[in-house]
Amino acid sequence: MTPRSSTARRSSHDRLLAYNAQLRACRRCHQAGFLDERQSIPIARDPEPDAPLPEVLLVGQAPGLKATSENRPFAGVAGERLRDWLEQGGIPRSEVYRKVHFAAITRCYPGRLPGAKGDRVPSPGEQALCRPWLDELIAILEPRVILLVGLLAIRVLHGPVRSLTAVVGTATDRDGICMIPLPHPSGVSRWLNDPANVAAVGRAMQILRTRLNDHSRLL
Repeated sequence: MTPRSSTARRSSHDRLLAYNAQLRACRRCHQAGFLDERQSIPIARDPEPDAPLPEVLLVGQAPGLKATSENRPFAGVAGERLRDWLEQGGIPRSEVYRKVHFAAITRCYPGRLPGAKGDRVPSPGEQALCRPWLDELIAILEPRVILLVGLLAIRVLHGPVRSLTAVVGTATDRDGICMIPLPHPSGVSRWLNDPANVAAVGRAMQILRTRLNDHSRLL
């Protein structure tokens, strides 16, 4: 992927701001009856004015309740673990929101199923309504790396997989973009209780570090 000129980066930055404004106004899932108005608040964090256009895009399942209330992705305990991972990948904790753009398969908090510990998985209908937003974001950012967090994001953008174990610690190149699968950092899942799986996350972060270092040498 050829590095963009400063003019092209400025144009993409402006397009991202306009995109975020349009996304925040979206109520498609509310109008379709999937969500109520209180939940239909898409999360779209603007880049800092002096920050470069992020070259890493993180795609999760959907924002959580805390992220929605604070307008900050991964605002809870899971975010602390995620930032630990990204630091292993060469992104300092203080730079995460400058160097990584956060998105999701669906952009509104989906709520919880009665009696469930985790959030509800967005329905295929919700995923379909939100997919154009994700496709447009990828076109604007032209990211070098996409981090796929959780099985839903992995299956939507990477393709069918049997399990996290089959893909975490690997990477796939698609149209010049390096896609790196990751588990969700939430403590709800027991997958990360296995040391072998923790090691797989470490391998994934080494892939990220290598990709970012290789790009920096080209600039």
